Formats: sequence, C-alpha cells, structure tokens
Amino acid sequence: MTGTVRTGNLRIVLLFAARSLGFSPASARQEHRSYMLSASETHVDSNLMVSDNGGEVVLLTWAGGGGAKPVEAAAEDAYAALDGALRERGCVPVQERAFGDLQAAPGMARGRAHAVGASPEWAVPTTYVEGAPVDRAGLSGIHVVGARGRSRVVAEGDHVYGRLVEGRTARVLGLADVGRRATGRLAVGPAEDAAATIEAAEELLAREGFSFRDVARTWFYLRDILDWYGPFNAVRNQAFRRMGLMGPGGGAQIPASTGIEGRNARGGWCALDLLALQPRRGGGLEMRRLHNRKQSEATEYGSAFARAMEVQLEDSRLIFVSGTASIDDRGQTLHVGDFEAQTRHTLEAVSALLEGAGARLSDLRQATAFLKNPCDARAFDRILDRRGLRGVPLVTTVADVCREELLFEIDGTAVLPLSSGARR
Repeated sequence: MTGTVRTGNLRIVLLFAARSLGFSPASARQEHRSYMLSASETHVDSNLMVSDNGGEVVLLTWAGGGGAKPVEAAAEDAYAALDGALRERGCVPVQERAFGDLQAAPGMARGRAHAVGASPEWAVPTTYVEGAPVDRAGLSGIHVVGARGRSRVVAEGDHVYGRLVEGRTARVLGLADVGRRATGRLAVGPAEDAAATIEAAEELLAREGFSFRDVARTWFYLRDILDWYGPFNAVRNQAFRRMGLMGPGGGAQIPASTGIEGRNARGGWCALDLLALQPRRGGGLEMRRLHNRKQSEATEYGSAFARAMEVQLEDSRLIFVSGTASIDDRGQTLHVGDFEAQTRHTLEAVSALLEGAGARLSDLRQATAFLKNPCDARAFDRILDRRGLRGVPLVTTVADVCREELLFEIDGTAVLPLSSGARR
C-alpha cells in the first residue's frame, strides 16, 4: 500500500507500521518540543500510506509486515519511515498500536529501538497486541496517531504512560496500555484487572486536567475475551455509571470503542489505549456521539460504547468508528456461520453510520479488520475488491470477536475537511 492521499484543506498522515515494545530513556519524561512545518508535504514509502492536508491531528499507517524480511529489520524500516514522516510534518506520536504474533514482539522491540530508541519523541512504549497476519507469521502492521504542537510525556517515576500535545486550538492526550499502571493492584481475576485499568486511566486523565467526558476513543484488547466479555461489560458499565456517563435514550457522551481479543506481551488480562481531546482557550473543538440507523445502541444490550464519535477541529472532522460486527437493530447476531454475509452486513452498517455524518467508506483513513479464521482472508479480499476499498489503509489480523458466532469485525477512523458536510 503506497502513496499520498490528499483531502481538501485537511492534512492527515496515515501509517500502519510494524510496531515494537520498549521506550526511550526516562530522561525523555520532561521533554517539551514545538515543531515547525517543513516545506515538503510528501512522503512515500513502499509500505507506508500518507494522507495529509494540514490538520493538528495526523494519522499514520504502515502495513505489509516487511515481506520476507526478519521482524527486527522490518520494524527498523517501519519506524524509520514513521519517524521521518512525522518529523517532515512537524508532528510527534501520541498514540501507537502494533499488531503481530507474540513471538514477533522481541524482534519488534529491537527494531524499534534501533530506529527511534534514542529519540525522546518515541518515549511512550508501544501497545503491542497479538494480532497475527492472516497469511504468515510476524507483523501485521502499526497504527500511529500524531499531533502538532508543544508536547510532553505523561509519566510517573520511570514509567511513561502517554503524551500530551498542546496544539494551536486543541489539547490532545494519548494513553498507552494503561493496564501497566494497574498491574500492582491486580485482584484475582480478569474483571478486577479491567476495573483497575479503567480506574488507572481515570486517574491519569484527571492529573492532566481531563476526564472520560473528553475521551473520544478507547481500545480494549482482552486476553481470552470469550471467557469473560460479560463480566468486562459489567465492569465498564459500572465505571461509566459512576462517572455519570451513562444516560437514558442513547444520548450519553461515552467513547467510541473497540473490545476485541488481544493478548499482550506482559501477560495482563486487559490492555487499554485511549485518545482524549479538549479545546484550548479560544479553540474550536466540538465532540458529539453518532448513531446508526442499521444498528441499535450498544447500551441497549449491555455494552457501554458509542457507535461512533465525531470530533470537529478547526479545519477537519475525525469520525472514530467503533468496532462493528454483523449485529442487527435488536442487538442479535446475523448470518451465523456465513463469513461473507457477515462481512457484507458489517460494511453496510459502517457505511450507513458514516453516511449519517456526511461521509463514506472511502473516507476511512485508518482501519483494522479482525478475522476469526485466517482461511477467510481470500473471501475478504474479494469483498474489498468488489466494494472498491483497496485504497483504504487497512491492517488485517486474526482475532476472536466478542461473540463465539461472530466471524468478522472492523473499526476505523474517517477524516474529512471541515467544508465536507460541515456543521458550522
């Protein structure tokens, strides 16, 4: 997947990169930096797709897994490309998720360290998630969210948990694998781990002047999800009710979210990444929850997440689409046992959701597809071809979805210039 995509007056960088574990030295904790935009606005790499038109938030995506290269070499190349593209655009990474089999994690860590280990901009550790490629061992890809502005890391002692960027009109905060902070307070089981992780995120947000009301997007990667997705939902529901986020009628300001199978290299039950945004004084940031005419609200069947959240910045709109599967408007699974039918219905549901906000599937600028069975990869490729979606930056991985009978799920982020269906 190569090239540069431009969309009106909005600038967004997309990279899916094979990511690693580990982080830069602790001295980077106090690093503050502001960047100027370079004259060059084009970066093309054989596995890197870039879409940018000038916004404060940038998405980066590197896909391809490195082909025949060893994991370490592929990761080093990926991070060198990611770092170069970010620097070219005067941005720093605020959120980073890597997908691959767990055996690839050490090689990924070494490759990342070779490429960017000495750089304070990459001090926040990668969230490395088990999401094996469908056709080989190794790396599936990397998602990066970057931002432009004065930045510093969010740290406690020697532990770095995220990065805050003070942009021209918005404050952007990314937190990475918050479950690391909860490790010392683990109780006996996975639900207790999830509760401690959400509490740790709440505390880190509050320390930086944020709350969960400012969180547009969460990503929960759960070890052995099919064994405890019900208790996980109960814990999240309870936490959001306590925070005052759960309200009647599907109008509560709860984040868009993905909850999917994903073991982590540290062995925890729950890895949580999140992205929060606030307007700076005089800034023009707005956030609203979106609804889907083809699906009921997830809260109606016990899951506390929005179908999507839209963030409107000064010059662009970001639509964060939650993990979506083949579920009807009553919360029931459709097309049990039929991968192609489930995938078609899922894409139709995402399309309907985006259309309600004046967007299309082709506006997706970062996406992850989760296939329960790798043998369905060819069928998925055919569907992508028929829908004309080959140009969408996409990482495809193998993972269990939240119900045994669900065979496919997809999440993503669409980006539009403010002039495209603007509400102002």
